[in-house]
Amino acid sequence: MAVKKALICGAAGFLGTHLERRLKEEGYYVVSVARKLPPHRTSVADEYNILDLTNPPEFHHHFHRHCFDEVYQLASDSGGLGYIANSDNDASVMTNSLKINLYMLDAIVRTGHADKIFFASSQCVYPTVEPVDPFAFERLSPPTHSNREVDASFENFAFAQEKLFSEKLYDAYRRNHGLTIRVGRLGNTYGPFCTWYGERAKAPAAICRKVAEAPYAGTVKLWGDGSQIRTFTYIDDAIDGIRRLMDADYQYPVNIASSEAVTIAELFDAVCHAAGKIIAFEPTDGPTGVRARTSDNSMALEVLGWEPTIPLSEGICKLYEWVSQQVLNRKVA
Repeated sequence: MAVKKALICGAAGFLGTHLERRLKEEGYYVVSVARKLPPHRTSVADEYNILDLTNPPEFHHHFHRHCFDEVYQLASDSGGLGYIANSDNDASVMTNSLKINLYMLDAIVRTGHADKIFFASSQCVYPTVEPVDPFAFERLSPPTHSNREVDASFENFAFAQEKLFSEKLYDAYRRNHGLTIRVGRLGNTYGPFCTWYGERAKAPAAICRKVAEAPYAGTVKLWGDGSQIRTFTYIDDAIDGIRRLMDADYQYPVNIASSEAVTIAELFDAVCHAAGKIIAFEPTDGPTGVRARTSDNSMALEVLGWEPTIPLSEGICKLYEWVSQQVLNRKVA
């Protein structure tokens, strides 16, 4: 039996480093592409190429060298709310990510060297428009948007608009050029080896860092009042969902996210419990995103026979252990 060959674009990122290991465990020949080396762990790919994914000649050169059974397009200009909610970054976020998708699809069509392509979209494509009635959410139990795949909307911020447009772009290439496409709308994914500091850090890792740095019985600052509702998906579940979708016979977007909804305050409590610390949080001004976002997983259950299984209480302990060690290492250094 021939060994399958896979390409991972954006392999230096959080998802990419975990996907590399998963595919290698499954016996794939893995070719990784990124603009830099992974910051937190060593690549296990059979080939690792540092390339500018916004540069079309490098894409074309790469696809002429290989025929891939599977391509995983994870690369984008993205990060946590501190980055993507900052309108000063809108032009970079939209143009850099769009270039990557355009050039990759063009290279695949020109060479015919990819049998199946996965595109990592985001649940940010769902609407952020809030009710006019300020008390509407208080009358809902729980106050949540249960986003289904059909609910996606361009009435959103730049990062989300680019993701939804790219989804439409991949679908157009599927229809017009016969490509086999899979689209996963990923939720807020967390776990070891993620970005844990700076404006690109997402809430779970950022809170873990703040708690790790805080003294016992201390106080940390969090954006908003803690009532925002989110779901958080552990990395192993996210990779499992991506692999299942890639193997499924389904060409439309599927949510790959946990349906376990918690408030940011509850996330903070889970981190404090993992740390064994009693700490208070002080609300402060900052980007908070949509008031509530959860995940309707009925399509994943129907199409993939699957949904995430790792609860936040379990996954956050693994993340905190890793982040607290990074904080300690930085202090030692």
